[in-house]
Amino acid sequence: MEIALNKITSTEALIKIKLKEDDYQHKVDEKIKQYSKKANIKGFRQGMVPKGVIKKMYGKSIIAEEINELLSKKLNDYIKENDLPIITDPEPNRESIERIDWDHQNEFEFEYNIGMAGEYQLKPEKISVNRYSIKVDKKLIDETIDNLKKQHGEMTNPDESAEGDILFGDIKHLASETTNTHALDLEKIDKKERKKFIGLKKGDTINFELKEAIKDSHEASHLVGVSEDEYKKMKGDFEFVVKNVNRQNPAEITQEFFDKIFGPGGVSTEEEFRSKVEESIKSNYKRETESFVEKSIQKTLLDKTKIELPEEFLKSKLIERTKTDEELTSEYIEEHFDDYLKDIKWSLFQNRIIKEADLKVEHEEVVEKAKELIRQQFGASPQFADQLEGSIDQFAQNYLTAEEGKNYRQLYSNLIGEKVFDNLKEKVSIKEKSISAEDFSKLEL
Repeated sequence: MEIALNKITSTEALIKIKLKEDDYQHKVDEKIKQYSKKANIKGFRQGMVPKGVIKKMYGKSIIAEEINELLSKKLNDYIKENDLPIITDPEPNRESIERIDWDHQNEFEFEYNIGMAGEYQLKPEKISVNRYSIKVDKKLIDETIDNLKKQHGEMTNPDESAEGDILFGDIKHLASETTNTHALDLEKIDKKERKKFIGLKKGDTINFELKEAIKDSHEASHLVGVSEDEYKKMKGDFEFVVKNVNRQNPAEITQEFFDKIFGPGGVSTEEEFRSKVEESIKSNYKRETESFVEKSIQKTLLDKTKIELPEEFLKSKLIERTKTDEELTSEYIEEHFDDYLKDIKWSLFQNRIIKEADLKVEHEEVVEKAKELIRQQFGASPQFADQLEGSIDQFAQNYLTAEEGKNYRQLYSNLIGEKVFDNLKEKVSIKEKSISAEDFSKLEL
């Protein structure tokens, strides 16, 4: 067997594999022998079918099967042994396959097109990002408690809408006649536009510009029931038909209210309650700010690390997929191609860090992560937590084996990703900065 790499450019190459009869024939003979023992062919006793008969009936398909297995193994071995930075699966050259004469050839030559990343230097120690510490002041605590009181209050249906109400109804894009039934929270409407929605009654209709009323395109697209990309293309007015006016009357500060938030006996005074709320706010913001640090590291590394990719090669492979994937269009590829390239680059960076730092995720870590997720989902209240722990191992096992192990692979990927960022945080320069919650919400990457 001969394997050779022929570079076309710095990021594209051909892997050529030449097979001689000795490379595969012994495997073919073994397979024919197995077939002869198991085949059930009319005129022959089972297990007594002559090899010549099997060869005549199945010889070509057996040869093709064994060669494909051999090629797959040798190709993967060659890529690993030579540490080739491939970014796509090797693609068989169709012309070389079509030239094969399975009836008369016993030596074969195959070609595989591959796309590779160019050489690059990853230098996290050269970059700097900010880690923000959000100030949790009295105002923020009061706002959080007000929201909790509203969430756990009593729902009523007044005749007319007022500040803080939620309108339930049909929202329609007049130009496209796209209609969706949804709840419209008046607090999410821009203050300048909000007055239009005050004083509305069941059955009322209002025309408005959604992009003026709700600045957050993600929030607005969810309201309309379309993708964010589709929403951004929508122009013109929207219509809202009120089906109901919902008002959440805030809950009273009582022990019952404390128990709903932190479980029976969790807190017993308003002072303890405020302290617990403050802890929760800080914990939530810590997760958000740490996520912002990681996104900042990722974006900065992608922006500052020069790496050559076979862009036309990658684009041609995506366009080829449009022939079989109805949801993938040439327009979509053009619009999202830069994001696709960023995903490839980040995958390359992660794999290099994992290899150089010898990062690993043990099975026990995946199991413990599954338990943690289950506790978060079902074990929020103390009285349920004790019951949950008795069955937590079985719950975790069921979760990790569901969907043919998809959940296991996802948790593994999440954990190895966390270790990559932990490794990077030790190398990059991180500057600590204090910021208000309002200003933090305005930060963009």
